[in-house]
Amino acid sequence: MDILYRIGKLEDCSKIAEGIDMASGGIMSFLFEGLLENHTVAEVMADLLRDEIGYDSYKNAIVAEYQDEIIGIVYSYPAKFHEISEETRNFFPKDRLLILSEFFNSRVENSLFLDSIYVDERFRGRGIGNRLIALTKQKAQKNGHKQLSLMVMNSNRTARRTYEHNSFEIVKHIEVQEHRLMSNKGGIYLLASDVDK
Repeated sequence: MDILYRIGKLEDCSKIAEGIDMASGGIMSFLFEGLLENHTVAEVMADLLRDEIGYDSYKNAIVAEYQDEIIGIVYSYPAKFHEISEETRNFFPKDRLLILSEFFNSRVENSLFLDSIYVDERFRGRGIGNRLIALTKQKAQKNGHKQLSLMVMNSNRTARRTYEHNSFEIVKHIEVQEHRLMSNKGGIYLLASDVDK
């Protein structure tokens, strides 16, 4: 199976946004619920990703492409940007941000933060996720980060096994109030791995 791994392009924004939304475990749906008229979460995120510079640019994605179809994405940026920014604070309802405050305030300083990883269900179990993680570790190392960090829902056992296989260890357990839109039963784990492992 010939899979091309490459940096995201402007024309990939919609697929990258869909992957981020799918990987969020419902967090994006929870944040945006009732705030979008005539748009989906992925459409709004795709518009944000079209930025040429900054941490929220499509350029921070690596995509896996098979026969001209994007079948996987990984999206990462420096961990210092994993926060509730002023823009975020001004857009989302305060009660929702309060529920996720520990989630957004937890990070591994000076690490590259793997915000989202998603592989199309039809292509899972073929090492694509492992390859996307390895490429993100290389990106981290190239940019001077000694660690790669990420968040994973406790209930996502498949992802947790993949991360353990890639030398990630638990840094912190984060309790998050359960909500019908989020698959966060049992909380969320902050994980980290040295990039040379």
